[in-house]
Amino acid sequence: MSLPVHLTSRDSEQYPELVKLLNALSQHITENGTSCSVQKDLSQAEESLKREKQFYLQFHILHHELQEFIMDQEIAGHDVAPSSSAAQLHEAIKHCLYTAEAADYLHPNPTASDEAQPCTLLGLTTEQLQRANPHHKRLQSLQQQLIPQIEDRLRKKCEELVSFHQSQPDSETDQMAFAKATRLPDLLLSQSSQLEEEERKLKLDRAHRDKQFWQYYQALMDSLGVLEQLITKHRLRLQADSDTITSNWLSARCHAMCLKLRVFEARLLCDTYTPEVVTALKQIKHHLNRAIEERDKDVSRLSQALQAYQSIGMGFDQLVREYEQLQAAIDNKTWALTELKQSLVSDSAAEWKTD
Repeated sequence: MSLPVHLTSRDSEQYPELVKLLNALSQHITENGTSCSVQKDLSQAEESLKREKQFYLQFHILHHELQEFIMDQEIAGHDVAPSSSAAQLHEAIKHCLYTAEAADYLHPNPTASDEAQPCTLLGLTTEQLQRANPHHKRLQSLQQQLIPQIEDRLRKKCEELVSFHQSQPDSETDQMAFAKATRLPDLLLSQSSQLEEEERKLKLDRAHRDKQFWQYYQALMDSLGVLEQLITKHRLRLQADSDTITSNWLSARCHAMCLKLRVFEARLLCDTYTPEVVTALKQIKHHLNRAIEERDKDVSRLSQALQAYQSIGMGFDQLVREYEQLQAAIDNKTWALTELKQSLVSDSAAEWKTD
């Protein structure tokens, strides 16, 4: 469990050298994959960074609180005119703060501080700025006046943080609230450690769950392999025998169906073609054969006549067309005579009726 590797008992049995390698690696590598020496150096660097960060945050809080103090004094001065001593103290604090802020901007390149003559902004030095500050000599007296006020403001903010983090009763004294505020960092650190420990436990539980999942998965795959072997050896062999018997039965059934269909066909033919029907069909066949023979004779005769006509030559086509024209003219004249006779007959009948 010290390394993020999922191994089952089967894997351990199949690859014992891998297990030895992992055991050896666990002595030199942490669960994050880094070496123990690198992890030690990283822990020291994180601790050093933590101290520097705490040191920086202390000065940052004081600087931010001074800015808020100056801003609150300026806002209050718009509503109520402050006393002369308070106004002088406010101006002195503001001037000292601005001087200290300007001193931080003198070195545009902090990495060049090791040089013999570091480059500064406008060629100024911190000592020159301090000498230009008229309140430099009374800086200690200003600090003695300012520190209690800043401490009171910080104490109130700490009490507000405690009340936000923990609901406290109204009857609680300021000393008890401040005592809780002093214990608040340790309390938050303890809660953070508990959360980190719970997160670590969750990661371990997740790794254990994943390991169990792969173990269950491997067990299921093994079970499926065993079932497949059982099916192949037993059920499939029996299934092959059953399929052979079924195919033989189906073949016999198909043969019986074919014989039955042939019997039905014979019965149908016997019922359809009775002796009388057969006699009639023979006579029809005889007449049809005679008609076919006569038709063949006609075809042969016409073919011979056609060949005889074709043997005459190219003028035969002209004679045929003239014959067709004469035949058409005879038909027209016959039709005209018929119509004339009918008209004469109708006229005679009309005259007879008139007489």
